[in-house]
Amino acid sequence: MKNRGRARGHRLVVLLLLAVCLALAAISCLLALRLYARTDPVLAGNWRMRVDLTEGVRMRANAWLREAELGDRVDVGDALPRLEATVLLTLGEDGIWTRRVEETSVGAARAQAEKALAVSLRELLMLRTAEAGREAGNAERAEERVERALGLSTERWLSDYGPSLLPALTELRTRYDGSGAYAIEGHTLRLGGRSAHYLADERLLVIDGEDGTEVYERA
Repeated sequence: MKNRGRARGHRLVVLLLLAVCLALAAISCLLALRLYARTDPVLAGNWRMRVDLTEGVRMRANAWLREAELGDRVDVGDALPRLEATVLLTLGEDGIWTRRVEETSVGAARAQAEKALAVSLRELLMLRTAEAGREAGNAERAEERVERALGLSTERWLSDYGPSLLPALTELRTRYDGSGAYAIEGHTLRLGGRSAHYLADERLLVIDGEDGTEVYERA
């Protein structure tokens, strides 16, 4: 009788342990499903990517300045803000995607680049004036000398006759614009003939493919 009691008690302990294990497994499955749902949201909607153009503009502007005497003593990067072109990606609920470069963002970046180059050009003019042994003055005096010599403000002259600082809009559109069908397979996003791994949450979408990594924010 004692042996039967011990056996019955042993079975109860085993059943209790199994019940606890099953409960823990169920909780783990629920947590895994919740985590999966958070990393694989519905992607339909508008997404915005900001393409950084700053370094390319800095290189082109400095190369242009260095063609002039003392141009190597001026760095347009000192006056250059972050320059961006905006790319809008739309993933429709009908399985169609479109992507386009926003022209207004390119125009705004171009205006900022020309303004920064104008600051550097006035700085270069003051350096050359001082090098010649004359009173260099300030940026306002330098701008006055430019307008007397050219009949245009520095910004206007650069806009009309200055170097091309940004990639052409057609070049950006060739690189980023497109449309077609898309599909989602697990964490693979297929945009037309292009396949890429993606991660997303409610706010960000990261697409990592052969062409590099693209980071979008919800528009």
